[in-house]
Amino acid sequence: MANILAIDTYGSQRVKCPQTGRPISAYKMGYSSAASSVLLALYGDKARNVSSKQASYHYIQLDGAVTVRHGYILHKVSDTLLREAEQITRRFHRAAVFLWLDGTWCELPTQQQADYCEALPRSGPDFNPGSLLLVDASSGEKAPAVSGISVEKSQCDPNEKAWFWITGDTYPHREHLKAYGCRWSQKRKAWYYIGWALHSAIEQLVETHRIPENGEAPVNEANHRDEPCTVEEAANILSVRVRPDAATSDETPRLYALGDVVCARHDLESPDGRLIPTGTCGTVTRLYNRNLRHGWSYDVDFEDYGDGRYFERELTAEEPISGTRMPLESLALPAGELPSDADIKRGLIEAGQEPAPLVVEDEKTITTVTAQPEKESSIRIWKPELSLSSPDPVLTAIQHVRSNPPASLSLAKRTSNNRVLVTIPQQPVGELTGSISGNVWCYGYAVHDGIAIYINLGGPRMAVEAIRAKLAKGDVVNCVPWDAPAVELTAGEGNTGMYTAFVQNISEAKFTSLILVHDQLIHPNYGGKATTFVFHASDEQAQLQLHQHVTELVKVAVFDEWVDYLWQAGQAAMLVRPVRSAGGLPVLAIDLDTDSWSRLLTGGLQQGLIALPQMT
Repeated sequence: MANILAIDTYGSQRVKCPQTGRPISAYKMGYSSAASSVLLALYGDKARNVSSKQASYHYIQLDGAVTVRHGYILHKVSDTLLREAEQITRRFHRAAVFLWLDGTWCELPTQQQADYCEALPRSGPDFNPGSLLLVDASSGEKAPAVSGISVEKSQCDPNEKAWFWITGDTYPHREHLKAYGCRWSQKRKAWYYIGWALHSAIEQLVETHRIPENGEAPVNEANHRDEPCTVEEAANILSVRVRPDAATSDETPRLYALGDVVCARHDLESPDGRLIPTGTCGTVTRLYNRNLRHGWSYDVDFEDYGDGRYFERELTAEEPISGTRMPLESLALPAGELPSDADIKRGLIEAGQEPAPLVVEDEKTITTVTAQPEKESSIRIWKPELSLSSPDPVLTAIQHVRSNPPASLSLAKRTSNNRVLVTIPQQPVGELTGSISGNVWCYGYAVHDGIAIYINLGGPRMAVEAIRAKLAKGDVVNCVPWDAPAVELTAGEGNTGMYTAFVQNISEAKFTSLILVHDQLIHPNYGGKATTFVFHASDEQAQLQLHQHVTELVKVAVFDEWVDYLWQAGQAAMLVRPVRSAGGLPVLAIDLDTDSWSRLLTGGLQQGLIALPQMT
């Protein structure tokens, strides 16, 4: 299996080529990390450094195919190129280059760390590259990240169905996976199957195309001949025709028909939970389509117990010998193993995988009847989804709040309707320069993912208006402190008119004060997994704004009593976090992730950290 590298970037931007003066597209890289040097080494003559002498970042222009995901350029490299990348990163204090190693991202060695170090949350990639098409550094063309298929089982409770995550080169087999109940996860970029065990057809596919271990020859359809060939393959090899035989058919014949009298093979469980003793007789009242894993099933009307659906393996046509009985408890498996037939049937009903019933209209016709969905309760609490492959930040946050209960603020203080004007903290942090310098000073800013969210500036009116015009066009304005490198302030590449302006002219002093606030803070996007921001002038004010955003985001009620829990759990799950800012006014970023906030609420209700208010 080839090595997969992820190189951290700030995305692509339009810059002027130093040689021609024409605008070109280049990838913006940090100047203090090894990312640009490693990228130049991997691409060779297909990469050029087009940074100007005044630039505070490295800009690398690339020719050919590029795979970028979540701000990381991905590559498949050989062991030789990997060792070369290690030699480069060891010369820097920060690598910003990560290797996919044993299912996790690890940062390459640096001057400060002599070995690979697992990437911390929010400091490195957090996605699985197994299903992506990556650029192969040797050929320069895109190819699947892995040459096989792997499956990972995720199950925390033996009494619940497991999740099977299928990753690797699955694109050629997508129709086969769909046909056997697999679904595609857009978030994890992988297929998943929910059940007590993986379907046999999917197991065969994984075994045929499994990823070889170290030193093992690749497995494919051509050399996978450990098992005997099928009847169809033998017929094709020998050029003969094989007579169809019921014994070799995939679908075994049905044992019982409508109206047949059957008996309980052992103690059964009725739909209402009552015990049906061994040997109890009943009549078959409905037939069902055959389930691929569990075979035929029937509705049986047992005397004194009513109708219920039972597998064929639970029934018998022979009455048991008098005096014999096989209790239901004797058939129960030890804890942690396969569930009982009653549990399996309940699981099929809950998952909506119950086979469609059949009804006989006459002696020769059987038609399919579509099962009617059961009515759901008006209030349901879902258990948080668990993952064994990597720590879940939502579950970690719930556990953190459970061990460290939040300190509640005064509800009256937090919900007071008295409007109080708060002085915005500000202090000079540097001079703002566009194409010209006009003695415009910056008194505070906040930057998130290379985008300036908040800018507080002041100076002569014409110079302030010139800076405002550049930012409105999506251009870059530099904030130059006297004791640190310059900071780029921009609305993002190609983003124009993204700021709301708050202007105050002081004509007597010939001074204009201007505050620019990004549209992501003024108009949050609750329709997708976006990010918004709030000013953190005080805990009470920030918590109230967080409560408002969560209320607008999720589709359930969010009560005032839950504010302290949301505040602490949101910070623990990194859904609420500070951004890079200066000038004395902190700014917080809030991830508008509906699934994560809903899981925090349902997890808090399940763990008893929050509760529904009592109705009076």
